[in-house]
Amino acid sequence: MPDLFHLSVIDILFVLTVLLMVFNGIRNGAIFSLINIISIPIGWFVAYAYGPEFISIMASDGFAATPLIAFLALFLGVVLIFHIAATLIRGTTHRIPGVGLGDALLGGLVGFVESWLLWLLLLIVLGNFLASAQSGVPLGMHVDAAQLRAWHDFYNDAVNNSLFARVNAFFVHALPPLPQPPKSFLSPIH
Repeated sequence: MPDLFHLSVIDILFVLTVLLMVFNGIRNGAIFSLINIISIPIGWFVAYAYGPEFISIMASDGFAATPLIAFLALFLGVVLIFHIAATLIRGTTHRIPGVGLGDALLGGLVGFVESWLLWLLLLIVLGNFLASAQSGVPLGMHVDAAQLRAWHDFYNDAVNNSLFARVNAFFVHALPPLPQPPKSFLSPIH
């Protein structure tokens, strides 16, 4: 029977993230938080859709970082526009009696959901990365077997001892055991 009062590294970091995100959600409110959340995928879409065209406009300067600058300018520009709109909407809604408190409380709930999704996605992506690395280290990545084993064991230990991971067991799984090298590979050459 797992000890429910023993918190793993994941659980401690999750609790810290929840505290910060709930505080931020209460301070900013639900409307502001939701608009800012929506701005991120829209910013990525705009950068993806219009980035190549913007790069070709900026390409005349011959600067090596032009693609990065173009994509960042589009992404951050969209996020900034949404941030300004969210600030204006928040200012308007907080002038309505009673709405400010409700917005703050819902903002705390949004902050909790944000932190839960953040950690859930992080563990899913990390687990998938390690599972694919386990089947074969991706090209261009210089990882030896000992490093992969250390990552694998740390991830499995963290997931197996985490209350957060157990609650989300439908999504977060421990990795299968790493294959053992043949015994002849490990024995010294005489």
